Amino acid sequence: MANKEKKKWQAPYVSAATLSQFFDHIRYVSTPKKVDAGLLLDYGVSKGNVFSLVSALKFLGLVENDGTPTPAYSSLQVMGEEFISNLQEVVTTAYADLFLRLDVSRDSREHIRNYFARNYSSSQSEKATILFLDLCKEASIPVAAGAEPRKKGTRSDATTVQATRRHNERIDRVSSEAPTTRGVEAPKSDDELRREYIAKLIGQLWPPDTSGKDAEAIKAEAELRKAELDRIELLLKIKDEEEE
Repeated sequence: MANKEKKKWQAPYVSAATLSQFFDHIRYVSTPKKVDAGLLLDYGVSKGNVFSLVSALKFLGLVENDGTPTPAYSSLQVMGEEFISNLQEVVTTAYADLFLRLDVSRDSREHIRNYFARNYSSSQSEKATILFLDLCKEASIPVAAGAEPRKKGTRSDATTVQATRRHNERIDRVSSEAPTTRGVEAPKSDDELRREYIAKLIGQLWPPDTSGKDAEAIKAEAELRKAELDRIELLLKIKDEEEE
């Protein structure tokens, strides 16, 4: 039944960098009640990558179709060998059909790409192959010589340390830029800050583009726009505090 559910989602093709940054981020925050477009925007995911990331998380079994995180999601909020082991289980489960049909330790990159082209989308098969091979490398799943990711590899322990340091530096930077440390700069009123933020959010909205997109993509884009509009409505106090 789980495989039937996955068939509703095309093979993930989000960039490995976006997924890797997401894995880095969730280590430092509590497990959310729901993963949706609004949350990913708050996590710093660009709006152009939101739909493909949501689709990837559902395919990988990290969130349910309604966005509720699964136990597998929590299993990746760790580091080191435990993360690698848990990611290996996630990958082998999500791509169970591929591992059943192919021996990725021996079959060529072209075999893997053809699998995605035949069973999912030929137009996204190259991106799906890149992500799959990146996930295999990060999960220490051996692949055939020559089938390794063409981009520079995935996170090492040193990269993880760098990500942790960048995270701490961002916290320090935000703290140092708090209003109480801005010297002679006059503090802005709540209304001024609200207007600036609303203007920024409105500027980020874009006209809907439905050309060449399937129903799921159109629905996801509509949900993303609604999430941004909801945030604006809350700032304008259009919604009651109870709803907020």
